[in-house]
Amino acid sequence: MDCTNGSISKEAIDKLRLFVLNKYRSEDSHIKVLSFAKSFLKFLIKARLDSRYHAFEVFLERPRAIKTRNNVTSRIVTKEDIENILAHVGNARKDGLVSSYRAQHYAAFVLFGAFTGQRSLATMAKLTIGQFREALRSDKPCIEVQSSQDKIKMQHYVPLHPQVIDQIQPLLDGRSDDEPLFEYNSLVMWIKGRRFR
Repeated sequence: MDCTNGSISKEAIDKLRLFVLNKYRSEDSHIKVLSFAKSFLKFLIKARLDSRYHAFEVFLERPRAIKTRNNVTSRIVTKEDIENILAHVGNARKDGLVSSYRAQHYAAFVLFGAFTGQRSLATMAKLTIGQFREALRSDKPCIEVQSSQDKIKMQHYVPLHPQVIDQIQPLLDGRSDDEPLFEYNSLVMWIKGRRFR
């Protein structure tokens, strides 16, 4: 009422909008108060049977927020990082801290993640032996990731690098198609018990 003096005009609505934007710093407050004003205009349309009030809603739009660009990560994973973790796995195997079987699994997990960029828990932990066998039968090996195995529920194909294939092939022997290829929980527990530099 203080801004409009009971009169609805472009000038009065502009004054109300500026008042709200200056008084409240929170975008949520802007949304709430300007929505109340729009609702009041809709009330006037019905109460006075005058659709001209609808035209004033355009002057109550919030300013477009300038979105800051977020970095995906503060630090990029480098080739040296991958080599470092693979060296730790190899050293743990040599020192008898992890079996050759587990070391092979851990290295395969690291290489697959490094070459494909797939999410470890949301996707990689769910991939099955059968999916890898199917991929290796084709001329250009690609894993078909099902929508149920993807965080955003989107089915997609993931090409397999020759180094990944070499690391994964031995892991397929003697295992059933429906079991997960990667022993994700085992790897996580091993990493939690280690200190990497």
